[in-house]
Amino acid sequence: MNRFVILGLVVLALVGLWTGAWFWAAGAATSYVQSLETADGVSTPRLSCDQFAITGFPFGFDATCTGATIVSLDTTVTVAGLKASVLVYNPFHVLAFAQSPVTMDDAVTGSRSRLDFADAEASARLSGWRIGRVSLVVNAPVWNDTILEDRLIADADRFELHLVDDPDRHDAKAGLASLAEYVTVEGLSAPLQKIVNAKATLQGEISNLPDDVRVYGDPDLIRRWQAAGGRFNLVSIDAADGTDFYRSSGTLGLDSQGRVEGQVKITSRGVVERLDPMIPANAKGLLLGGQAADGSYSQTINFAAGVVLSGLVPVGFIPPVW
Repeated sequence: MNRFVILGLVVLALVGLWTGAWFWAAGAATSYVQSLETADGVSTPRLSCDQFAITGFPFGFDATCTGATIVSLDTTVTVAGLKASVLVYNPFHVLAFAQSPVTMDDAVTGSRSRLDFADAEASARLSGWRIGRVSLVVNAPVWNDTILEDRLIADADRFELHLVDDPDRHDAKAGLASLAEYVTVEGLSAPLQKIVNAKATLQGEISNLPDDVRVYGDPDLIRRWQAAGGRFNLVSIDAADGTDFYRSSGTLGLDSQGRVEGQVKITSRGVVERLDPMIPANAKGLLLGGQAADGSYSQTINFAAGVVLSGLVPVGFIPPVW
């Protein structure tokens, strides 16, 4: 047989195998999404789509869900459209997109709200089975309370969130990883809090997480994190609106019984005055401390066995997480 004929047959066989594998994977993914329509909404969120399709043959998978409804416990979220894309030759890098609006309803509290935005994009990249980077960027978000009519809760020019693996903190032997966290909000306005065109940033680190994302569905994940000495290190929250500001830093974790422990230090100026209509006068000092000569306030909030202490004064209690 002519060698070119043989080569052609091999190519045709490979194309057939590739096509069959692609359609098998697309069918399996479609079946999984359809199975979520009958989930209980408690142990597993229930997802339904007005329309669902997977395209992108032959080198990618583009899963599109229009008219998405997600039910988890008493919360129902609807999204105008969702899309996730992955390339066959780079399956550890996923891009996701959402279309506005997003509505949120809570059957317990009766709260209803809507989030509008110009665009929203997320991405997730793995390094092996370890998180390499997770990002979310939302442009021009507008959040409205919609119980009676649209009432602006907050809007912003841009929101960004990034989780980035710290390779220097990776303990391959123990199977533990640490993630740096960065959050930025630009052009933030919130009428009730009298915030106009503020900027806020958060920098933190989550230490001693399992380095394999395949165990993140484990119901004992938080226990494992605590047993490994996991902590959330709040490097800084820095928010400013004109000459007013709010800054905090600290470290939080869980004790062996799942109760919050740690300490957060807070300094601020102008925040106490903005809280006038919302918090009783005697509570402001407990939350934000006493006033210094320059008009700023400072306070240390301690957490021990789930008890929240303003300095040494108990002011609340956080139930254990297990």
